[in-house]
Amino acid sequence: MDLIPKKILLIQLRQIGDVILSTPAAEVLKTNFPDAKLDFLTQPPSDQALLRNPAIDELLVYETPNPLKWLLLIRRRRYDLVIDLMSNPRSALLTALSGATIKAGPAYTHSAWAYNLKLRHKRGQKEYNPFFKIDLIGQLGLKNIFYPYPKCYPAASDLVWAAGIAGKLVRDGRQLIAFSPASRRITRQWPAEHYARLASLIAQKTKAAVLVLWGPGEKPLAESIVSAADDPFVFLSPETASLSRLSALLKQAGLLVSNCNGTKHIAQASGIPTLGIYGSSDPESWTPPADPKHRIVRNESIPCVPCRKNDCPVGVKCLKELYPDAVFAKLLFMAEELGLGI
Repeated sequence: MDLIPKKILLIQLRQIGDVILSTPAAEVLKTNFPDAKLDFLTQPPSDQALLRNPAIDELLVYETPNPLKWLLLIRRRRYDLVIDLMSNPRSALLTALSGATIKAGPAYTHSAWAYNLKLRHKRGQKEYNPFFKIDLIGQLGLKNIFYPYPKCYPAASDLVWAAGIAGKLVRDGRQLIAFSPASRRITRQWPAEHYARLASLIAQKTKAAVLVLWGPGEKPLAESIVSAADDPFVFLSPETASLSRLSALLKQAGLLVSNCNGTKHIAQASGIPTLGIYGSSDPESWTPPADPKHRIVRNESIPCVPCRKNDCPVGVKCLKELYPDAVFAKLLFMAEELGLGI
């Protein structure tokens, strides 16, 4: 690409995890074009994960599904370069009609018709999703290719709030281990009873306490785990009114145990070690590679993992038969490796 853009629009409308995993691409673009204005178009609540990100000059929040409004707004801004990382029909239409000189997006999707610069999956391309995206945008002819991790930037007031919460919960010096037990997909959700048993093992056999996190619609699940664990060192988290508060609260934990979900990506972007529990999804795509701060555990005895499916004909055995003792052993290994002192 010979063009040196003055205005760049990066599009990733949703989900929270996918938006967070797009922040390294924004960082690489800003490093290569430091004088360009870099805008990011996304939907709520994913926009909260991008606040205070120094690579992004302006955050455009797609709150009202009015394509005509957004088409007019984008065209008025006269972008030189629009990059569609999402590549669904809506984002493709916005890109195709943006008026940008370069309209870039993946060549391997049904929306490739929208782009005059088709970014191709190349042999040997990195699998970890943020690095995969960087390899894609590298085809713009970028001179400085590097592979940063995703980053979140919680507000200072939320860091103070989270420190206060942690101080009230854990008064005897115990390390805090956070759980994120929810998932939109049944093939990614470790059973609640397994989380409860793991919480009991941590509280009874280590010098750690457990904080069970929850988001909108997830409180009954979190409450059921705390109730079943029935231990004074297993706590229900307070409501986190924003992703900034969630990031800040995660920073109070020594480790997050989580399904493959948005909270896990926020933890990783907040610099918190993670132990990901995997069923259908592929950990190579969603876990930073070769990093002892981020480990995974899954049931290797089930031949169909990772199936990458959202339903299961065999009753999600990969997760139901991944028993708490196995996850606890992996957690102890990580704690010793990281020097968590539990």
